Amino acid sequence: MCEIRTYAIILAAGSGKRMQADQNKMLLEIDGRTLLELCLERFGKNTVVDHIFAVIAQEDMAYVKNAEEYHGLEGFVAGGVTRQDSVFNGLKAVEKHVGGFKGRVLVLIHDGARCFVPSAVLERVLSAMKSERCGVVATSPVTDTIRQVEALVLKDLMVPRAELLQMQTPQAADLDILLYAFELAKKENYQATDDIALLLRIGYPVRTVSGDKRNLKLTTPEDLELAQLLYETGYFYE
Repeated sequence: MCEIRTYAIILAAGSGKRMQADQNKMLLEIDGRTLLELCLERFGKNTVVDHIFAVIAQEDMAYVKNAEEYHGLEGFVAGGVTRQDSVFNGLKAVEKHVGGFKGRVLVLIHDGARCFVPSAVLERVLSAMKSERCGVVATSPVTDTIRQVEALVLKDLMVPRAELLQMQTPQAADLDILLYAFELAKKENYQATDDIALLLRIGYPVRTVSGDKRNLKLTTPEDLELAQLLYETGYFYE
């Protein structure tokens, strides 16, 4: 049987622009702990993930704790200009850490702003990858009616909800496939909004697994306020 190693790349190099913060939003706190700490703790306590790299802006390195304080965290990686660049930096760090390992290397790419991702979601993503060599993404169903718009005018076209899914993270695949997809995109100067788009671009099969409502992304001040209230009720507890 092929030996398997699992890695998580936590993306935490974004700015606080949409959060209207004067610092990296991952350094904002809930109950005295930064969003980055909460995310690293969530991944670190899950035994299905062997190794973790956190990607953070170079200027924020001085504000993070030592890697030794988090189970499974191998180190911090400097982010790039774009999200895609930051993921690529994380992938190169994984490649270096893997060394001469000959088995499968499964990589989960996760937005750190989804700091309360349930362990069951991580387990579903990895289970799907182990059963089939494919890309995997956690998703949630669309519950609202979706319509197209042009110049602020609604079109008479409704997109069926049954044909739509909201993308969450982790988004995952084998390391060699991810490196190929990202290196090709870099060579061709192609930018995508998420990692799955680059896998689909090279024709690689992608499967979906159920995400979770608790796997919400903290983007705006209202998101952070809601997360604080939910945290206090024990909503994210596992």
